[in-house]
Amino acid sequence: MGIDYDKLKKLQTVLAQQFVIEDRIREIPKVLNDKQAVLQKTKMDYLEMHNKCEQIKADVESLWQRYTAKGKEREAKEKQIEITTLSRECENLLKEIEDAKTDEQSLLKNYNAKQKYLAELEVKLQISADMVESQEEEVREETAKKDALIAEQEELLKGKISERDELSTGLPQNLLFKFERIIRNKGGVGVVPVHGIICQGCHMELPQQFANDVRKNTDINFCPYCSRILYYEESEEDRKVEELVHGDVHTEDEENGSTEEFISEDENLFDD
Repeated sequence: MGIDYDKLKKLQTVLAQQFVIEDRIREIPKVLNDKQAVLQKTKMDYLEMHNKCEQIKADVESLWQRYTAKGKEREAKEKQIEITTLSRECENLLKEIEDAKTDEQSLLKNYNAKQKYLAELEVKLQISADMVESQEEEVREETAKKDALIAEQEELLKGKISERDELSTGLPQNLLFKFERIIRNKGGVGVVPVHGIICQGCHMELPQQFANDVRKNTDINFCPYCSRILYYEESEEDRKVEELVHGDVHTEDEENGSTEEFISEDENLFDD
């Protein structure tokens, strides 16, 4: 009994569809994974900025405390100079007051600069917080979408697996395994015809005896070059050769037939 290649072709189609669905199922989570990676990066940036804000707040607070302390120190010296009678001590106090004013100005300048920087940083921090919230929402939506898409594709996959099991009934497990691997590696095409002695999968010339074995259709044959399953299919050139050969044989038969007829008639004549 010959090999049922039509059944193998149907199995080939189902397997190719099955593998496409499986690849799709693997691809679906990648969009979510990308969004999760972006969200993680945004969260890290937010945390880094938040920590920086806290540090700047501490610096601003420290500068303000030092500024107010320096002001109190200056004010105390100004009061002290009002009651000082010694000129030498007065000169020292005046110098200390000037130094204190210089320090105050420097501290106030740094305080204002830090305060401005903190205000800018807080705006950026709020933007980053909004981005985190927005991306978290995207991840939630993508998670729900992913689950729905995977569930849909898994239903399709169940149907294809059922078809595959039905079509592969009776096939040896090792043959099915090899056939599945061929379908995966050969772009969904695992069964191809042989025209003459040419494999139509890889277009390589097959040994004549091997091509004859394929034509007998008594066993499954794999192309030695591309590993696909082969079956014989009469090509246009094959038909032309067959017609030519049959035509010659037919002519010869007719000629033989005519000769025999002539001889028979002669024999009848002799009988008379």
